[in-house]
Amino acid sequence: MAERPRASDYIKVLKTTVPNMFGQISELAKAELKPAVKHGGIGAGVFGGAAVVGLTVLKLFLLTLAFALSMMYHELAGFNPLTALTLGFLTTAVLALIIMVVLALIGRSQVKKVKAPSATIAETRASLGAITDAIENGVSDAQHRRAPADAVAVTRAVITPERRLDGWSEPGEIED
Repeated sequence: MAERPRASDYIKVLKTTVPNMFGQISELAKAELKPAVKHGGIGAGVFGGAAVVGLTVLKLFLLTLAFALSMMYHELAGFNPLTALTLGFLTTAVLALIIMVVLALIGRSQVKKVKAPSATIAETRASLGAITDAIENGVSDAQHRRAPADAVAVTRAVITPERRLDGWSEPGEIED
């Protein structure tokens, strides 16, 4: 008759399995989030650049270009000075808005590339579901005072690891 596994055997298995599982989930999250963070940073940087360029254009370039265009409208088209100033400033403002819209569209396209870590979320949900099921099954087994169906396999895995047939060995195994 096989020896019934003790609670400490189950705890040993949990101590090794659960940290490894969450370590793997953590690595998956890092790998999945790195590109999303990169695109988000690029998009935010381009939006910031658009804002800086927009302010600079509105303060310096608008004034310089507006006065130059006003002089051109006055000299070449023969408009009176007030009409020439109005047309010069209006033309400059339209050009500045076009530049800001182009930069904002580039930033928007980068931000749209940011994606949620769907594989990590799915893996975490599956792992938590498996842990919950295992705990519920363990509670049920304890309440009905019966040994789990895989108790012998768990005991063997803790006490004597099985030999693999594919040529690979488990960590800690000594090859002959």
